[in-house]
Amino acid sequence: MAKIIKLESENARAAIKEIKTVLQKGGLIIYPTDTFYEIGGDATEPAVIERIKKIKDIGEEKPLSVMMADLQMIDDYCIVDFVEELILKKYLPGPYTFILNIHRPIAAATDTTLGVRVPETGFCNQICEEFGKPIVITSANKIGKKPPTKFSEIEKDILDNIELAIDGGQTKYGKAPTIIDLAQKKRNQTSMYSFL
Repeated sequence: MAKIIKLESENARAAIKEIKTVLQKGGLIIYPTDTFYEIGGDATEPAVIERIKKIKDIGEEKPLSVMMADLQMIDDYCIVDFVEELILKKYLPGPYTFILNIHRPIAAATDTTLGVRVPETGFCNQICEEFGKPIVITSANKIGKKPPTKFSEIEKDILDNIELAIDGGQTKYGKAPTIIDLAQKKRNQTSMYSFL
C-alpha cells in the first residue's frame, strides 16, 4: 500500500523531496496534474516502464508519455526546430501532449517518437525540476477504466502497487489532454503553422 501525503502549501517542499527520493530508488508515485491523477516513475529506466505497464495491464508495445520540466529538458531528448519551439512556447505549460521526434533513446518510447507534457501545475513542474529527468505521466487506472480526477477515485489495486501517492484534491480540467502530433506534421511543414 502506498504511503499517502495530503498535499498542502506548507508541506509541498517536503513532499517534493520525498518524491525525488522514491523516484531515485526506482519507485513509483501517483500525483495530480491539471488533467488526471497519474502514475509516475523514472522514464529513462526500462524496469520502471515494465512495472508501470504491468500495473495498468497494457502491452509492452504501447509507449508511455513523459512529463518534462521545461523546453530545455524537451530539447535534451527531442528534435525541436524553430517552428516547433514557437508552438511549444505558445501552448506549454498546459493540458496538451505533444508527439515529438526524439534524438536520443528513452525507455518510455517504443519507436522514434515520444509524447511530452508540461502540465499547467506548478507542483508537477517542481517535481520534474527537482528530479532532473523525464517522469512517466500515465493516468492512474487500468486500461479501459475511467482515469481518476480526484484521489478517492483511484482504485485500491493501483495504490497497492505504488510507493508514494499525493492527494492534491480535484484536478483542474478533469479531461484528457489534447494531443498535437508534431512528428507527423514535420512531413507537411506548412500545416504546422496552423498551430501558431
